[in-house]
Amino acid sequence: MTGGQQDQGQGRAPESTWEFCLSWGTAMIDYVEKAGRTVPTEEWALTLTEPDRLLVNVVLAAAIYQQASTSALVGEETNDVALCAPQGRGVTGLLTQQALACVQGVPDQESTERGRTERIALAEHAGRLDGRDRWERVLRVTGELAAMVARDVAGKRYWETETPMRAFGAIYRRLLEHRQIADALGDHEY
Repeated sequence: MTGGQQDQGQGRAPESTWEFCLSWGTAMIDYVEKAGRTVPTEEWALTLTEPDRLLVNVVLAAAIYQQASTSALVGEETNDVALCAPQGRGVTGLLTQQALACVQGVPDQESTERGRTERIALAEHAGRLDGRDRWERVLRVTGELAAMVARDVAGKRYWETETPMRAFGAIYRRLLEHRQIADALGDHEY
């Protein structure tokens, strides 16, 4: 994330490209929650609680990682990953077209250890009849969440505009700053 922003899940700045991708996923989930959105469905409420919340984060991170790998972006360069783009490119497109391939495409190595168990579980859920419901629910909520973020960043027709993750990062930082100011002033009407 920009400026070595701390990964909320670990309390330290991300180091590897995979950790940057996980940080983006965490930020997207946090943004939707802090932006004051009402949870659209009971399915969302169920899916954005643990342990499925972590699965959503890993699916988001896997799509961001795939985009970064395809574009040879590493570390903080993930700021340049396309959140959305024409012809199904970008994270939003990958989530609708190749989510499982993205999850399976994250290499097993020391730098991608965080989320490994969840990637294995996701692939297993997607491949088993008794797990498909969970995989499909997590994927559906993840895709809807990414689309919600993309609409906020790039507009209603987000799929027509190439928009980098850095644009989302700027909006997310402003949201956090406004919430901090409101908290300091005791204003709880966000």
